[in-house]
Amino acid sequence: MSIPQNSPGGFGEHDQERLLDEAAAVVKEQAFYMKKAVDSDNVRDALKHASNMICELRTSLMSPKSYFELYMQVFHELQHLVGFFDDQSKHKRKMVDLYESVQHAGNILPRLYLLATVAASYIKSLETPAKEILKDVNELCKGVQHPLRGLFLRYYLSQMLKDRLPDTGSGYEGDGGDIHDAFEFIYTNLIESNRLWIRMQNQGPARDKEKREKERHDLRVLVGANLVRLSQLEGMTLDFYANTALPKILEQVVTFKDTMAQQYLFESMIQVFPDEFHIRTLEQTLSAYGRALPTVDMKPIMVTLMKRLATYLSESGNDATQSQGDIFTLFRSHLQSILERAFQPPAQGQTASGPPDMAAPLEVLSAFMEFTVSLYPDQARVDIILGSAAELLQKYQSLHGDGPLPERAAGKIVDLLSGPMKSLGLGVLQMEHFSSLARFLSFQTQKQLSLSMVSAIVEDNHALSSVEDVTALFNFIAVLIKDQDDTPHDEGKNKQRFAEEQNKVCKLVHQVRNPDTDVEFQIFTAMRGFFGQGGPQRLAFTLHAIFYAALGLIPKIQAREKLRAEQGDEAVPPPQITMKKVFQFLHKTNTALMQQAPEVSLQLWLTASVAADQVERETGAQGAYEPICYEFLTQALVVFEEEISDSAKQYKGIHSLVGTLCKIAALDPDNFDNVSQKVTRHAARLLKKPMQCRAVSACSQLFWCDARRDSKRVRECLERCLKTCEAVVQSDAGQVGLWVEMLDRYVYYYEVDCEDVSSTFIENLLQICKEHVDFALKDPQSQAEGAKAASHLKCTSQYLKKMKQSDDAGLAAKFAALTVS
Repeated sequence: MSIPQNSPGGFGEHDQERLLDEAAAVVKEQAFYMKKAVDSDNVRDALKHASNMICELRTSLMSPKSYFELYMQVFHELQHLVGFFDDQSKHKRKMVDLYESVQHAGNILPRLYLLATVAASYIKSLETPAKEILKDVNELCKGVQHPLRGLFLRYYLSQMLKDRLPDTGSGYEGDGGDIHDAFEFIYTNLIESNRLWIRMQNQGPARDKEKREKERHDLRVLVGANLVRLSQLEGMTLDFYANTALPKILEQVVTFKDTMAQQYLFESMIQVFPDEFHIRTLEQTLSAYGRALPTVDMKPIMVTLMKRLATYLSESGNDATQSQGDIFTLFRSHLQSILERAFQPPAQGQTASGPPDMAAPLEVLSAFMEFTVSLYPDQARVDIILGSAAELLQKYQSLHGDGPLPERAAGKIVDLLSGPMKSLGLGVLQMEHFSSLARFLSFQTQKQLSLSMVSAIVEDNHALSSVEDVTALFNFIAVLIKDQDDTPHDEGKNKQRFAEEQNKVCKLVHQVRNPDTDVEFQIFTAMRGFFGQGGPQRLAFTLHAIFYAALGLIPKIQAREKLRAEQGDEAVPPPQITMKKVFQFLHKTNTALMQQAPEVSLQLWLTASVAADQVERETGAQGAYEPICYEFLTQALVVFEEEISDSAKQYKGIHSLVGTLCKIAALDPDNFDNVSQKVTRHAARLLKKPMQCRAVSACSQLFWCDARRDSKRVRECLERCLKTCEAVVQSDAGQVGLWVEMLDRYVYYYEVDCEDVSSTFIENLLQICKEHVDFALKDPQSQAEGAKAASHLKCTSQYLKKMKQSDDAGLAAKFAALTVS
């Protein structure tokens, strides 16, 4: 049990320790004499010392914390007396005489503690019916009306007699009473404990009100213990609970007009009684909730109840849910009055501190949504809950203006709207109140909600299978796709966060799934229409994704055409969207991207050209897709020439162009030469000579690939590279590594049988490389680069020696003419 730390006014912590030590010393001393009397079977002295010990509990100076510690010491010592009273062979007195004798104690508090102690043994003796003793001691305990002393006395009474009740199946049932008597005893103790607990609030000056509330809060378990005892009764069946126990308890709870008491008892009842009981008595419980004080915070009560019932019914299965009737309607019929408590004026003596806190009723609705979705996952019920939320917010705005909702309330709306997404998916967008409720949110909160929806779709792998689904979804998440009237001017200032948001939107493209390629194409077209409204910042992300998604239609259409050829037009109708239409879509999409993201656009043109070349080869339709491939390559050159001006990006682009052209085989020879020559010229125009040398070296591959074999042009490129290399290294010995790179290029062409590259070229180049490397190693300014070049040259020389010793006779003979030192 949690015990408060505060001390009564005028007594500090040190004083409390002193008071407790003094009282504990008396308790210890009197307990010693009491136990000595018990050992001597001296009833009179045992009662006298026990009474003296209990008298220490009469104090009004201790804080509840100190009082509790003292009570526990007294309780522990009194258990020796209980054992003594239980053994009649020791005290040799009738229990009725003992029961009457303790009532002669001079002070009422010791008298009643001893009475409760003897009552436990009296009931156990079976000399008198338990119900009579229980009723008598319960009435007599009303004699202590001091809130703190009376509350602990009631707690002691409950502890002492918890195993002496005429409960169903107990040894005290029958003549001793039945479940009704057992219930009546605990119920009366509950009511009296609650009354004393409430009176604590009114003891002392008004300035200490907050401290008393804290103390009351920490002592609440003394009251709640009675509810625990009730729940543990064997006779507390569902029928008894519904027809007898619950009506009485609820009536008393709402009768006591105390906020803390109602709050705690409502919450405790949910915790201590079984969920099955709550299901069967839901009507009674919810009716009582509606009668609670306006100051009672119903949010934790309703949220806890709904979560427990949802868990219980989910674990019990559909049959259990259906057998309980329409719980949804029952909750809804009582919920509205509970929700509207937020708009009730403050209690008398209190002043309004501003607009009502809408977070609490919205959180209740959010819990109701979770409850409903787990048990009744259909759009109609969900929309009803959303409608209730919309009505609450409309009423709020009508009373307090159309300004933005507080942050906590807005967060609860997001929770409310996010709840059904996982179970209903895109079906939520078809509901009347889903979008209307989102309009109460600010731009940032709408964006948060939209991101939640996107994440739900992607994580749960919901399919976007129709244009209608995509249109509804993209209209709802419009804050992520295009600028709104309330979009901040610096929306894209945080580039990392903006990129993360747009990348999440792009993932929706990969959720498009439909067995009909024509429908998928229509969906991609609709998506591109939305993405096209996003402005330059968003296009760089979104069009990239839609391009690759549309490109994925090509193999699907090919597979469909192949299946149609096998099974006929009746089994597999011809696609309305052909591969050429898809390529047109790609062309249009990437054209819009050229100025916004030129480097990305260049890669997309090259990717599309490879796809067109592949289709040309796989379909065998000579020349059908070659113009498309050439157009894509031409556009790649256009974006390279007009939009990419940085040398480093140009250098990277040339390598991409070369790599793509080397894999294309279906291009017309003239077209291939035209593109190859343009790429080579661009390589030769790079501003930085080292880049120029390496780029032209890479371009030599264009004349020795699948589409073309021209050793003369290869040699021309390499000779140009050597001239550039010589000029570069003469001006900067640190660039000596270029010579070794050129050597590697010559070795490659020699190995692949390029006629114009002979062993003599390689031997001469080896010698030149050694000379330049040696020079670089001697120059302090280029020593580090010279060491790297020397290591590189060593690896190349080792490779040449390995080729000379190759197991492949032809390869070994080819390299045998080389002299490698």
